Formats: sequence, structure tokens, C-alpha cells
Amino acid sequence: MKAGVTASLLVIAGLSGATPASAQTFIDVFAGRSMPEDTAATITADEARINGTIVPARLRIDVASLEPTSSTIYGVRIGHWFGRIGLAIDAATLDPDVRRQTIRATGNLRLEEELFGEPVTIDPGRSVSVDIPRVTVPTTGTVAALAMVRLPIGATPARPAGRFATYAFAGPAYLVTDSDLSGNWGLRAGGGVKLALTRTLSLFGEYRYTRIAADAVAGRIGGEAMGVRGSTGDIRIDLNVRNHSAVGGVGLSF
Repeated sequence: MKAGVTASLLVIAGLSGATPASAQTFIDVFAGRSMPEDTAATITADEARINGTIVPARLRIDVASLEPTSSTIYGVRIGHWFGRIGLAIDAATLDPDVRRQTIRATGNLRLEEELFGEPVTIDPGRSVSVDIPRVTVPTTGTVAALAMVRLPIGATPARPAGRFATYAFAGPAYLVTDSDLSGNWGLRAGGGVKLALTRTLSLFGEYRYTRIAADAVAGRIGGEAMGVRGSTGDIRIDLNVRNHSAVGGVGLSF
């Protein structure tokens, strides 16, 4: 009976590519540089300020291309290797700020409000050239559930994970935000190389791609309504965040 149980365990380990020594729980800590792609954006509101008065309106401004800033990112990944296959939870910062630039925008109504605390004016017309200040978007982060696969290089009975290992990962990512932003689902994928210094300590470098839709409250329509001055309708901005990142870090395996 005992021999039969042992044989069954060996068969399962063989199918998964795992051995007791190659199954590992790991924690990776990393930092690097994020290089976002230019992206189109849409600014919308259900009201507009016309001659200082707030009126119901379907304000829509299409921005051909926004150039986000590069930023430093930090993160941590916790997971488990079942031999060559692994599962992990990955959390990283994300700062999708917009640099000072000239954009091309098409609007159906005039926009003269503050976006993320900065004054922005866009006149209606076709493909209008607009200078905008640097816009600081509230710091955000992402959490991803990843499926991983690795290929050990130079594996030995004493070091079944190999001295080197290439790996790849992919999975759904969620945008974690503050009260001014709406969380959305997206994708994270990438790959890297890990160098084992000891049985438990390693160094790694990797490329990461993250694509997530972002929906933010950028400001509010201000003016006078019913004889009272103030602000009412939200101004929302929708864009796709597409980040290419290069990171390096330290890993611990148990």
C-alpha cells in the first residue's frame, strides 16, 4: 500500500514537472523604470459652462494623443512554483502623469476648467492645437494574478531549479486607485532571467507590459446656476494606460 502511494505521488510530480526540491514558495522585490506609450483620450461631462452659467450639455473632447511621463516603479510578487509551472500575485506602483505638451483636440463645446488642479482651455473646432500644463494624476497601483512558466538552465540534483532560469508570465491586472479614479481590468505579461546566488537568494531582471483602461474624475464644471456660483458636474477622462517597464530585483525562495 505504501509503495503504491509513493508511486502515485511520483507520477503526479512527473506530470507537473515538480519534485519536492523544485517546488518553491518565492517572494520577489523589484524596482525599475516605466516607459508608457502615447495614448488617445476622451474628456466628457454632462454639463458645460457657457458665459459663466452651468447648463445641461453633452460635452465631449477627443484628444488625439497624450504623452505620459516615464516614472520609477516599485513592487512585490509572491507566488509558488510547482516545478516549471507557477502562480503568483504581483503588486506594483503606477504613476500615469501627463507631461507639459501641445495636443490636438476636437471638442463640441468650449472647456475652460481645471483638470487635476491645472487650468486647461480647449475651444470647439476641428483638430485644435492646445497647450496643456503638466498634469499630475493621483498615484495609483496595479495588482495582477499571474500564471508563470520557467525553464531551468544547468539544473542538478542539488539545485533542481538551475543556476539560471528564464521565465515568462501573463494574467489579468486590476487598477487600484484613490477616490478620484475608477478601477478597471487589464493585462500584464512579460518575462525575465533569474540568477541563483544561493539555494534561497537570487537576482533577476525582467521586461513587463501592462495595459489597463483608466477612468478618472479630472475636475468639475464651475459657474453659476439658479443664481448660485459653484461647481456641479464631473469632468471625466478615459484613456488606455500602456506601460513598458524594465525592472530588476531580489528574490527569496523557501
